[in-house]
Amino acid sequence: MASSSEAFEKLSVWKNSKTWLNVIVIERGQKAKEFFLRIAGLDEEQSMIGVVGEAMHSFAQFDVGESQFSVEPKRLVVSREDIEWLIFEEED
Repeated sequence: MASSSEAFEKLSVWKNSKTWLNVIVIERGQKAKEFFLRIAGLDEEQSMIGVVGEAMHSFAQFDVGESQFSVEPKRLVVSREDIEWLIFEEED
């Protein structure tokens, strides 16, 4: 597991480079939703990640408070209580 600082550092790199990411959202065992997004804003103190994407016409936010993080070279996994997951992954 990684610290939230490491996770936000990775997110900051993606934000600054305007990297497009595949983002998979799994909530309470429901079918995964998949989006193609860019990081638009970060607030580490509030544990918020702002995103914008091709299919979204507005700004959206993910609250990652009280989450655990796994940072990999091209992927970041955010999990909360093993029932909610956010998976950010770079395109190859």
